[in-house]
Amino acid sequence: MMGNRSFEISGTVGIDQTIENGLSYGHIQRNGANQHITGRGTTNQPIDTASASESVVCQPATKKLAEELFKKWNDALQTGSAKNVAALYAEDAVLLPTVSNLPRTTPAEIEDYFNHFLEKKPYGIIKDRNIKKGCNKITDAGIYDFEVMSNGKKEVVPARYTFVYEYRNNQWKIVHHHSSMMPESK
Repeated sequence: MMGNRSFEISGTVGIDQTIENGLSYGHIQRNGANQHITGRGTTNQPIDTASASESVVCQPATKKLAEELFKKWNDALQTGSAKNVAALYAEDAVLLPTVSNLPRTTPAEIEDYFNHFLEKKPYGIIKDRNIKKGCNKITDAGIYDFEVMSNGKKEVVPARYTFVYEYRNNQWKIVHHHSSMMPESK
């Protein structure tokens, strides 16, 4: 039993360590023995790893942000420029597009996809969304309708989507985007 002594473990800032009674710090902390086997002993230094000197500041991830990021993407579609759309994706992004069997994993492949997709003059309308928030990450998944031009007529294509955004270098980027037509027709 460790008793009421408290030890800081590096990399655990913000975690209440008092609730972890079964945590092993080393022989000296467990029973007061004079021989150090593991841990920090009487020097009161963190065990196993050096103290972390960096910290992470998390950008607020909200439903409003997800709505704004989708609008920014949809507005980029309206410019008709594949470069404008592709610029919203991270360098290492993955795009699993609606109307292509080929996963797009490079900026050039993503831009190439939008060169063809934008010919349909797409416009997305969110019907239902589910937001998951994290530190510098937000996932927006749901159902959208795409209005597209096909043979000179407007057509509505219902689809499922997932956008995963990450905050990198002071801007939100799409790191994963999956879109697929609904498997069941109405």
